[in-house]
Amino acid sequence: MARLTYLIPTMVAFFLCSAMAVDLRNLNDKTVPWYGQVMPPEPFRGFYGKIVQCMWKLDPICGKQVYARIFNPSTSMDDYCCHNIATIGVTCNRYLGWALSLFEKFKRYAGLIDRRSKIIFIDCIKQKL
Repeated sequence: MARLTYLIPTMVAFFLCSAMAVDLRNLNDKTVPWYGQVMPPEPFRGFYGKIVQCMWKLDPICGKQVYARIFNPSTSMDDYCCHNIATIGVTCNRYLGWALSLFEKFKRYAGLIDRRSKIIFIDCIKQKL
């Protein structure tokens, strides 16, 4: 069980990086938003497992577009990524935003991340209809 305690956060860090299209071969890249951040503890048991399941559904290119749009609302998202976001579902959308806001660097933006990720999701659902 102790190994899973270390494995799950490592997998989540990997998937968060891949969702944001970060080259994992260069872990010292200071342009990565969570550079130097400590992996936060799970807010509830099984949270990171749920995040991993969600990350498998999210195209890394789309994760990068969502991240850009959260912090710069004038950034556009293409139709493919909007469809991908709509397809992952509301729960995954909420959990992925929550996971980002758990990092110490992003805690002060938690409300912004939550609000804008909801807006992005709703806009993509409307576009899908």
